[in-house]
Amino acid sequence: MSVDREETIIRDLLEHIDRGEEVNQRKLASDLGIALGMTNTYVKRCVRKGLIKVSEVPARRYRYYLTPKGFAEKSRLTAEYFSESLRFFRRARQSFDRLMDELEAAEIRRIAICGAEDLAEIAVLCSLNRPITVAGVVRTDKGTGRICGVEAVDGDAVADVERWVIAVSHGAADAYAEACAAVGEDRVVVPDILHGFIARGRG
Repeated sequence: MSVDREETIIRDLLEHIDRGEEVNQRKLASDLGIALGMTNTYVKRCVRKGLIKVSEVPARRYRYYLTPKGFAEKSRLTAEYFSESLRFFRRARQSFDRLMDELEAAEIRRIAICGAEDLAEIAVLCSLNRPITVAGVVRTDKGTGRICGVEAVDGDAVADVERWVIAVSHGAADAYAEACAAVGEDRVVVPDILHGFIARGRG
């Protein structure tokens, strides 16, 4: 497991405990999206590091608390997360701007955006003030609603689209493969910031 992934799990674990709710390891595992055994390993690691303490409560249950060191570590990890997120979204904005420049130069006028994440919002924003119409945002999570004023729809509801723009990092390779299968690889475009996500997904 990568260092980034481990730090994310520890940050989320500390945040859950900091809420002061009475939780058990089974609930923690469910909330963190990891196996119960892995949750136990991380809890023990945090105890050894002095980040959390455990006290026994009636009915042979346990309650977890953050130590002062745990509060400091949670703050550090959260600050790093937001700093990295800001850097990522700044790069994403630049990447989608470059892609929209290319589409505009190629006289592409009607596009669909694939994704329901914040990246889809960035893609929509980068299309504004250009002669490019976003026909719809095709949500990979099958949700509904609007993203930056653009209707979120199923792929079948988008018509007369010249290019499909991938705007999802989680599951980017799957979204790319599905779009290519639906409309053809020559009509699917990807901002350069997502090239690595798709390559890793294929590997």
